[in-house]
Amino acid sequence: MAKQIRNIKAPETEAILLEAKKIAESGILGRSRVYGKLLSYLTLCASEGRSPKEAEIAVDVFDKGREFDSNHDSVVRVSVHNLRQKFEKYYAENPSNNGLKLEIPRGEYRLVFESDVSPAGKELSRSTPPIWLGALIGLLILNLVVLFIFRDEQSDSVHEAIGQSQIWGGILNDTLPLMVVVGDYYIFGELDETGRVSRLIRDFEINSSTDLSDLLVYEPDLAENYFNLDLTYLPRSSALGLENLLQIIHAANVSVQITSTSELRVSDMKSHNIIYLGYISALGMLIDFVFSPSSDLRVGETYDELSNLQTGEQYISGAGIPKRGEYQDYGLISSFPGPSGNQFLIIAGTRDAGVLEAADLITDINGVELLERTTSNSAGDASAFEALYRVVGFDRTNLDANLVHFSSLDRDLIWGSEVVVQ
Repeated sequence: MAKQIRNIKAPETEAILLEAKKIAESGILGRSRVYGKLLSYLTLCASEGRSPKEAEIAVDVFDKGREFDSNHDSVVRVSVHNLRQKFEKYYAENPSNNGLKLEIPRGEYRLVFESDVSPAGKELSRSTPPIWLGALIGLLILNLVVLFIFRDEQSDSVHEAIGQSQIWGGILNDTLPLMVVVGDYYIFGELDETGRVSRLIRDFEINSSTDLSDLLVYEPDLAENYFNLDLTYLPRSSALGLENLLQIIHAANVSVQITSTSELRVSDMKSHNIIYLGYISALGMLIDFVFSPSSDLRVGETYDELSNLQTGEQYISGAGIPKRGEYQDYGLISSFPGPSGNQFLIIAGTRDAGVLEAADLITDINGVELLERTTSNSAGDASAFEALYRVVGFDRTNLDANLVHFSSLDRDLIWGSEVVVQ
């Protein structure tokens, strides 16, 4: 996509001040005052017609001493990089009417207006999804095309019957749009003494670039070591399980949007019916609702274990222990109403075998019918339950499973107030 960069001149000073003010007031900069201070400083420099140096920003914005050495302190580079990302996120959610966007050119510390010459650039919405997501969607579409060509009526009728079941009905038979959320993992870089990325890090407490930015604000010394690379990765089981889910959705003739945990927004959780597929450890912001006070289950520190609060039983996955032969894993299927009358369906597992088994059960007519009978026998709400399965795995493949825990869920305890049914 071709781009033009225009320096901000005196007549445009007012425009940049207004644009910076809109960005600051949008809330996109987060709770940290650092980015607001940095943006104000760059705006002041732009109004004065100058491009500040890294050392100037370190002293004037980050209160560094005159002895500041950029070779050993990357706080300015990291913060400016994060501010660029916040600009991108702002314009993804608030497209510019005139095609001009405020930007900080790579390798510089000045504000400019960027103009997208390519009309296609104006069609982008939200932030750019991970590269793997586009490739995955393309592969799944290809598989669905093949299935469409070679499908048989019996398979279609089975998929339609599954889609019309009580388990799936609230998700598919509704006027709300459907969103499939695939559990991915945010990873960031660790820098060596020379400022180069020496290794990649996955931290369960840091699940997005925003989380990393907040961490660096509260612990600025870590800015010398950590760097946001805009990378996520997808477990193998999520890709395999998604194909089965899309067959059910396709048979129901329902349109679907696919996103990742790292791209999920709070507003999506109110405006969409949500299907989650992936590791329990990749639930992100969903984890507090899946394991709410209504749930009998709690997640252990390693995310490879669950505990039952009612019975005291421990469910520990053996999938992560290096050994040959069979092992135990766990798959979870959970369904509950959302905060605005929408519906959530959680298909998760501690490791690959658990995720695959949960995906197989929820897309198999026998598995769905058995789950429906279990919900009926519990005398609870068929749209609010959790079911945990012990899975026999071998070489990351699910072989067999049996139900080890089932309980109804109280929708009010999940969200803290009554659910509004529309």
